[in-house]
Amino acid sequence: MHRLGVKLTAGLAAIMAAVMLWLGTANLRLLRENLERTAVVTARNMADVIFRATHDSMMDNNREELLHIIHSIGAQEGVRKIRVFSKNGTIQLSTNVGEVGQMVDKRAEACYACHSSATPLEKPAVQHTYRFYRSGQERLIGLIRPIENEPGCANAYCHAHPPSQRILGVLDVVLSLKTVDEVLAEHERRLRAQVLISTGVLVVLGAALVWLLVGRPIRHLIQGINRLARGDLSFRFRLQRRDEIGALARAFDDMAEQVEAANRTLEERIRRKTEELEAAQQKLIHTEKLASLGQLAAAVAHEINNPLAGIYTYARLLEKKASLSGPALEWVQTIQRESRRCGDIANSLLVFARKQPTQTAPCDLRTIVRYTLAVLEPKFQGAGIEVIQEVPELPPIPCDGSQIQQVLTAILVNAVDAIGSRPGRPGRIRIRATVTDDDHVDIAISNNGPPIPKDVLPHIFEPFFSTKPATAGVGLGLAVAYGIVQRHGGEIRVETNEEETTFHVLLPLGQTGARDPEASDVRTEAVPSDR
Repeated sequence: MHRLGVKLTAGLAAIMAAVMLWLGTANLRLLRENLERTAVVTARNMADVIFRATHDSMMDNNREELLHIIHSIGAQEGVRKIRVFSKNGTIQLSTNVGEVGQMVDKRAEACYACHSSATPLEKPAVQHTYRFYRSGQERLIGLIRPIENEPGCANAYCHAHPPSQRILGVLDVVLSLKTVDEVLAEHERRLRAQVLISTGVLVVLGAALVWLLVGRPIRHLIQGINRLARGDLSFRFRLQRRDEIGALARAFDDMAEQVEAANRTLEERIRRKTEELEAAQQKLIHTEKLASLGQLAAAVAHEINNPLAGIYTYARLLEKKASLSGPALEWVQTIQRESRRCGDIANSLLVFARKQPTQTAPCDLRTIVRYTLAVLEPKFQGAGIEVIQEVPELPPIPCDGSQIQQVLTAILVNAVDAIGSRPGRPGRIRIRATVTDDDHVDIAISNNGPPIPKDVLPHIFEPFFSTKPATAGVGLGLAVAYGIVQRHGGEIRVETNEEETTFHVLLPLGQTGARDPEASDVRTEAVPSDR
């Protein structure tokens, strides 16, 4: 894996090395030019010194003294050759005796600038008066100085020259650049060492800077992103930087916030959907139970209804026709009472099995409530229960009035039994009716009996489920009420706490036809106690 920090460090090192090398090369070139310029000045000064030192000897045409001066100066360190050319290019004097009398090649590099045309230059430019060249391994600088025709030379009796001749000869001085090259070599060695050291120091500092500003933050980002990828959505970078890395970290923090919020929302939706699926499953199971039990109940009721009617009829005839007294009369009356109770159970089974059709018509809810309370008035008085009715004038409800009365009766009877199980407290039942926002009539029946236990609450609408003694009922009252409300397209809700238990019977307004019970819903809800 090629890390970004390594790439940045390598690129930075390459750039630094290139810049340092360029600066060093430029510095070395500048130093070379300065030293060569100094050598040219030195050579020119040397030529001037030689010219002045030999001026008198030339004027006197004293060759021995002239040679002595040239050899004395040529013996100095750094002076490689001193020569004097005549006007026609013959070497008149030289520190190298062997080349005296030879002709100089005017087409050579040193002479070509002045002799490139038929008429030689009498006053060459400064850059044409010196040259750099090598002799073996040594680098040399050669400088020429024209010997001009002076009035003294023109009038000299020994070697007079016509005034028209401007140049009499050339003084050629050759100096060694060994010292210059040694200085350059030493400077170049130092420069290379400085370049290497400076580049190394800058690379180390640059690498540390890259690590602090780029490498470590990016590694922190990678570690954080891996934590987010593993599902740790609570991780946040919290980088207090105002550069691009800080902006990237803040973007990841915002993204993690959004993902975490979306995850919470998704979990909440999944929880709600799971609850809805569980409720739908329970409803489906409940519906299947009702269907199976309905078929069984219809078959059982059909088979025992006629025999029970015969038993009851013959028991009545036996009481009327036979003169019974004492225990025999009590036995016959017990047969009548129990057969009648069995007949009521059979009728409840038929109602539960939906054998009784639902005939809907606009009904007044106040009338239904009044009839129901009138039937149960003796039961309320016997139990000492106060009944509070709060049913205002409402629009007519499309329903089967007798079946809705049966629903209210079942709920009220259960309320009386619940209040009776909590002695020592005045009983109270309150009936209220309101219209909801979704065009339903909410018939709320509350009692101040004990709350329904949480383990019992989900089963109160199941058939044959009862917490009462076996002689008090078979557990079909609320199941029948549930079926009736379903057929009317409504639903039943239950709220219970320490203060009171409330049954809400919700019936639709403006609906004249029955609805399939599969489309309705029954919800039971336990409300936490305020105590």
